[in-house]
Amino acid sequence: MINRRNFLQTGSAGILTASTTGYSLAQGAMPTTRIRMTMIVSPKEPLGVGMEYIVREAEKRSGGAVKIDFFPSGQLGQDLPAFEQLSAGTINIHASGFGINANYNSFFAPWLFNDFAHVERVLESSLAQNWNADLEKTRGVRVLMAYPRAARQMTNSKRPIRVPDDLKGLKLRVPEIPILFNAFKELGAETVAMNFGEVYTALQSGTIEGQENPLPTIVGFSLQEVQKFISLTEHVRAPEFIYVNARWWKALDSRVRDLLTTLFAEGKIVAAQAISSQQQSNIDTIKKAGASINEVDVAAFRAKAKPILDRIGPQYLGADTYSAIVRAGQK
Repeated sequence: MINRRNFLQTGSAGILTASTTGYSLAQGAMPTTRIRMTMIVSPKEPLGVGMEYIVREAEKRSGGAVKIDFFPSGQLGQDLPAFEQLSAGTINIHASGFGINANYNSFFAPWLFNDFAHVERVLESSLAQNWNADLEKTRGVRVLMAYPRAARQMTNSKRPIRVPDDLKGLKLRVPEIPILFNAFKELGAETVAMNFGEVYTALQSGTIEGQENPLPTIVGFSLQEVQKFISLTEHVRAPEFIYVNARWWKALDSRVRDLLTTLFAEGKIVAAQAISSQQQSNIDTIKKAGASINEVDVAAFRAKAKPILDRIGPQYLGADTYSAIVRAGQK
């Protein structure tokens, strides 16, 4: 059951960050509306569970007037092509954990964020409001809402990763997000850039030895079949973003926009519940495949990463952004 409370919208160009809304849907027939929505992860992941809830409910509550054509698992391309299509208006909504620019990739700084509450304090700040206003001006895109996502963990075929020294020399695929890629490099890993679609085959062949992703992604793409060790490093707590084409969003009939706003807020709760409910089943699936799950000295990683982040964080994130993130973590 979805709890109904008011949600917080941080300014006219802000991000919806609370978990639901008490809006009462307008009466009367809705205009026929067809929507194209994309996502690169599996529909079985928590984000996908939330998006499929929205697809079902949009058609149901609109009496069939609002239909969402949903393309998960990268059917229309990975994130970068999807962002281009979003800016051009050929797709209307893109759900992704990848930041559309350096500002939104700030959340990939490893061991910098304490928890999702820390992430939301940043998203609710004037800093993030400015990010969204600039994004709309330069790309024609806005972030409508942020969803929680399971923490990113490390996997590899060589050894358990328990302390920072265990990373040394490990051929690790890391997304080409500078703050994440270079932090792992400075921690001793041999970081490798690679499209995610190539990761399973590269792990299978030994071209790379490890990678990092949330447990739902690891299981969703069966990476436990080609990895022996899964280490619960919890190094990134980046959210999922709901991106919309700004011009399309503003031009929507207000009843359709209000319906979608309500459903995305409800979908956030559905996705959060899926993170919790899938945790043990993901662990069971990993173990059944013969891979092991090991605990990690997260405090040791956090301590090792701090001086690295203090040095490269202002370089890759901007001095003001990095300082604001650190301050938000101290509350």
